[in-house]
Amino acid sequence: MVVMPHLEHMLEDISAKKRSISQIKSDDHFIRDAIDSTIIVISTDVSGIITCVSRKFCEMSGYSEEELIGSNHRLLKSGEHDTAFLRGMYRQIVRGRIWHGEICNRHKDGSLYWVYASIVPHICERGKINGYTSIWFDIAARKLLEEELRASKEDLERLASIDPLTNLENRRRFQEHISSLVHEYPRTKREFHLALLDVDRFKEAHNTFGHPAGDDLLKMVATRLRAIADEHLLISRLGGDEFGLILTACSSEQANAVLEAALEVIRQPMLIAGTSRRYSASLGFATFPMHAEDGADLLKAAGLALHHAKMNGRDCIESFQPQFRDVAERRALLLAEVEGGLRQGAFEFHYQPIVPVAEHNPVSLEALMRWRHPQQGLLSPAGFLEGFADQQVRTAFGTYMLKKVFGDVAAFQTYGLTIGRVALNLTSSDFQSDAFLDHFFNLSAGTGIPLSSFCAEVTEGMFLGANQKRVEWGLHRLHEAGVEIALDDFGTGFASLTHLRQLPIDRLKIDRSFVANMVLSNEDQAIVRGVIDIAHGLGAVVTAEGVETVEQVELLTDLGCDMLQGWYFGKACAAERLPSLLSAMPDCRIRRPEV
Repeated sequence: MVVMPHLEHMLEDISAKKRSISQIKSDDHFIRDAIDSTIIVISTDVSGIITCVSRKFCEMSGYSEEELIGSNHRLLKSGEHDTAFLRGMYRQIVRGRIWHGEICNRHKDGSLYWVYASIVPHICERGKINGYTSIWFDIAARKLLEEELRASKEDLERLASIDPLTNLENRRRFQEHISSLVHEYPRTKREFHLALLDVDRFKEAHNTFGHPAGDDLLKMVATRLRAIADEHLLISRLGGDEFGLILTACSSEQANAVLEAALEVIRQPMLIAGTSRRYSASLGFATFPMHAEDGADLLKAAGLALHHAKMNGRDCIESFQPQFRDVAERRALLLAEVEGGLRQGAFEFHYQPIVPVAEHNPVSLEALMRWRHPQQGLLSPAGFLEGFADQQVRTAFGTYMLKKVFGDVAAFQTYGLTIGRVALNLTSSDFQSDAFLDHFFNLSAGTGIPLSSFCAEVTEGMFLGANQKRVEWGLHRLHEAGVEIALDDFGTGFASLTHLRQLPIDRLKIDRSFVANMVLSNEDQAIVRGVIDIAHGLGAVVTAEGVETVEQVELLTDLGCDMLQGWYFGKACAAERLPSLLSAMPDCRIRRPEV
């Protein structure tokens, strides 16, 4: 059969079009399959009935296509979004606008998952909406990262607010609570109480048993304080051995009762370094707005009250009193004056003789510090001791004292005086570091004045404080270098015979309170006799203080006392007047008529 040429061309065009249509269908199926397997798509009608879903959507939701088609989209509702959120979304899409945002849905197994959705309204030719298509993007990885970041931020905030040792809130959080309560007061009119608590003799425990034991003590204190806390008592660790307490919704009397309970739980025995031991604490508290106008002043007021609690013997509660501020201001002024006096050289030693009973022994001296105050005249230590509350001032004073006494001893040599030893009154702060003793030794080497020219007088309380170990070590170092060690005011403190046996004590000084009445009091005389016998039994010598009468001189001599000191021989005087004092001094060696 012969086909007409134009018909042949027509058939070829039809075949080409069929092949093209077939290719398009093939491509469309490929595209649809690619979309179905990679893009998360869901379509609904205007009533929310699901009309179409992609295979990827089924994978994400956990439902099959058969379960989804014909079901309401509320099947996926998580309950995580509030009404306002849903209303805002629906308001936008019913107006024909595309909505974008994050949505939380519920998986078939009940778990939640987040997606970023774009909901596109279907607008027909007449301008009406006849359905919606929502394209989702899986943001699970991003949400997981956000959750990790949020958790990390919370951890950082917690670390910034919690003391890691005790798990109590720290100083930063404590001050935030104070600021909040102060800020709310104009509205609530609720007063509150702020207390500061210090563990008594914590440094002693720390230095004696070591750092871990000190940490254990703080943790036990924290645990016991936490046990009495409630919604009206907030407890924080402020640093070191200091704790802060905030009490709300209670009167001052009720607050005092709660604070007394806090002290009582601390008083109970604690296991420290394997041994049951008892500790105590001191508390000072102030009330807002009675005692302060802001949080900073309230902390200062509580701090002043705490200071007075410590000064009153520790293991007690002190409520803030307005006069505490006057005392603190006076102390600060005195501190400034003492610093000025040190710079101007206004402090000087006055020397009182310590007279030996034996004829062949030379007179020794006790160096007693005096301050030539520009307005108040010559002051004894009782008039300026408060000015040495600052450790830096005490350190500077120690250096000043050593330079002064070495200069005076050199002057005594130029006067031609033969002096046994010069006694210096040392304190715990002189042993705080090696600086004082190093300076002592360096001055001896530089001036050529031997350390055997000096006696270090210490008090019994120095062996019981937080600095005990350093004091003991320092005394051994001084003793080995030739410095005599004297225990001052023996019998009035807490020293035991163990201290006399373990420490390098060369001389005991009997306190003046026993000497004053010993002539008339058999009890005091017995105490003096006992101290002399104990000292001699330990190879130490004895000095009696406060000797003022010839009768005391005679009795002390009969009892075997080695050295005498008091107004009977002369009051303390300046270095330049010492030769005159010594030349006029009465003889302590009493000559009794022979019978």
